[in-house]
Amino acid sequence: MTRIALEPYFLHQDQLQSLLGEQRTESARARAARRSDPEAALPYVLAAELAEALSSLGVGEVARRVLRQDLRAGQVVGAELEFDFQRDRDHDVPGFKPVRFTAVLDAGKPVRVAGTFNSARTASSSATGSLSGSRRAYLIGTVTDLTADQIELRPVFIGIRSFVDDNLAAERLTPGLRVYPSDISQFSGIDFASPITQAELEAVLRVPEDTVKRAFAGLIGESYVPKDWGGERSDLYTSRVFAQGRQVSAAWLFKGPGYPRAMDVKALGTNGDQIDRLFTEPAELLVLQHCHQIKPSVVGMMDSYAHDARHLRSYMIIDGADTGRILRSLDLLPVTPAHSPPQNNRRKRLSPDVRSGGHQRTRGGA
Repeated sequence: MTRIALEPYFLHQDQLQSLLGEQRTESARARAARRSDPEAALPYVLAAELAEALSSLGVGEVARRVLRQDLRAGQVVGAELEFDFQRDRDHDVPGFKPVRFTAVLDAGKPVRVAGTFNSARTASSSATGSLSGSRRAYLIGTVTDLTADQIELRPVFIGIRSFVDDNLAAERLTPGLRVYPSDISQFSGIDFASPITQAELEAVLRVPEDTVKRAFAGLIGESYVPKDWGGERSDLYTSRVFAQGRQVSAAWLFKGPGYPRAMDVKALGTNGDQIDRLFTEPAELLVLQHCHQIKPSVVGMMDSYAHDARHLRSYMIIDGADTGRILRSLDLLPVTPAHSPPQNNRRKRLSPDVRSGGHQRTRGGA
């Protein structure tokens, strides 16, 4: 079983009690009281109680709420982002030492995530150093203000979120884990470290999406390949994928030459809703494939969805380069020479009857 573990840097105990409820809070306090230093142990015991309760509390990822356009003031959300923490000493008062934090969420357009917390409430003296400068952290907080460009959060918890597999022999993927193409047993004959040429990358852009989908289905061993239609949540659903040696269900989203450029969140439908629909599929592994580069903002969005505490998943990204390697192994890349010979040189090689309008083939092509 995979569980979430939370290590606190900052914890607002009063707000956390309101979130957890009296029964859970008192249970945590009782456990802390049995420790050698109850006061020092309490933030960590409360964080463990919060981690256990996350799924039942309905704490969703802020990125998912933004994409779905259902973020509201008063909601409690989680966000794992690269935060910039700055002490605001000009506003110090007794018992209140404010730290301002900001981060940028790329959800098709930049959205600023900001707020303030009292550094006097850090979980330990050593945690103060972890809440300065630029640092990736997991934050749980209440939305206090909301505009099209900015989200204000009042944090309850700031710290580290980890995913712990209590049964490493479990016959399933670890939720929240990014799976790589080299982890797929059906792709074991493909060298994903091999170089791919510019001509091959350009050739990927000429392979129809349906051809790619059927090629992947064939490799996986999936016989049932649905036709595309407007209301689909995924392009291919299968239970025949073997990832890291385990058979798993997988839902695939394919993006072909219809979008022959680097993929950003906007490329995935209105407000990136194709990602949202993909994650409604009852699959353990969600796969996004594209014929070109996939930008970090898209990877980050897939990662946020996969880490949603209400339904942890695993995900995989297959960009144009890895798509090319897979298609190349199947002899499905329509590779042409990167540079055609100059026209005058080509004429020297043509036979007289071709120059006069015949249809004899040359070594250079038709």
